[in-house]
Amino acid sequence: MGKSLVCAPGIAMTVIATLLCTAASVSIPARADPDVTRGSAVAVDGHILSMNGRQLMLANIIVPEPGAKCRLRGKLRDCGNFARLGLTELVVAATIECRKLTRRTYNCKTEDGYDLALGQIHAGWAVPTKDAPDHYVTKMNEARAKKRMLWSASNADGKPGFASALLGKR
Repeated sequence: MGKSLVCAPGIAMTVIATLLCTAASVSIPARADPDVTRGSAVAVDGHILSMNGRQLMLANIIVPEPGAKCRLRGKLRDCGNFARLGLTELVVAATIECRKLTRRTYNCKTEDGYDLALGQIHAGWAVPTKDAPDHYVTKMNEARAKKRMLWSASNADGKPGFASALLGKR
């Protein structure tokens, strides 16, 4: 017959305790959430980020399209490009986490929880959609009252209301 290993009771308990402690200290990585994208980001335009080879659209905001002309501070400008630069300022050197909300849109925040869409509204580079959360509308009203960026811009022909025209697209 085979030989059996005989251990003193104290040694057996030590071995079992060591095995249990080792197993308890091993961390099993959490399964990746397919609806969450995390990493560094590059602004493609005022509401689209490029992350991990994908393009993610910020939910609940409308921004001027690239090439959209407006008069800002008395000069004809590409307000779509300025909106992209505004988003760039929010994501540069930051870790971004985007959670999928719909088939096409994402709620994206910095690692410390700053909402990028809300940041664009606050800066005056975006307006909220009709179905945006109430605090987005509150932030837009604040940006409008303080005439931040697009709220101080006129249309390319000089007529006032560039940001208000974006509201018409909601």
